[in-house]
Amino acid sequence: MRIRDRWPAREHSVSIEENAGALAYVCWQVALDGTKQLHTRKFDYRDDAQRVAVISEYLVFLIHICDRISATRLQACDRERFVIKLTQLCAGHLHRNAEEVLGPGNYTESFIDTFNVRSKDFSQCKYEKDGPGYSLLRTFGAQIQQLMGNDQTNRWVMDQITEIDARNAVDQVQKSIRNILGSSAAVGSQSETT
Repeated sequence: MRIRDRWPAREHSVSIEENAGALAYVCWQVALDGTKQLHTRKFDYRDDAQRVAVISEYLVFLIHICDRISATRLQACDRERFVIKLTQLCAGHLHRNAEEVLGPGNYTESFIDTFNVRSKDFSQCKYEKDGPGYSLLRTFGAQIQQLMGNDQTNRWVMDQITEIDARNAVDQVQKSIRNILGSSAAVGSQSETT
């Protein structure tokens, strides 16, 4: 998947909120791709509501990954602003698209509720220097498995997510957050920080 994830050279630094906006779009694209990949690999979605729920779980997982990465790259106050804005913008992407597919509803509130529950679960899992520990990948995979069921067609979803798809999503988001945060400084200050 090709994603644009660098800021062009500019005279002024990019704000935390602008970085969150760029990364929210990346997370949205990665979540869509992950959801489509399951279908491509012959896993079945019961309906559009189930597909949107899987996208939502992907977004929550990816926000958590971004939070863990930002903990090592941003000051605590900037990290908090960044993650809050990232979550709000991802919720907005989900809400707009869910309304198009499923009709009117309060998708933002549902997303935030899911985010809060999963954050507690994910925070108990190991995150190492090079990325999420196996328990975090497995916890995410278990959520997707629960959504998609254990019938003959979908019984291997958890393995697919844990072993392949989640790792691919994490790789893309890790690369993108490095590129976005790394290219957000003003042109004159980039040489001072590198």
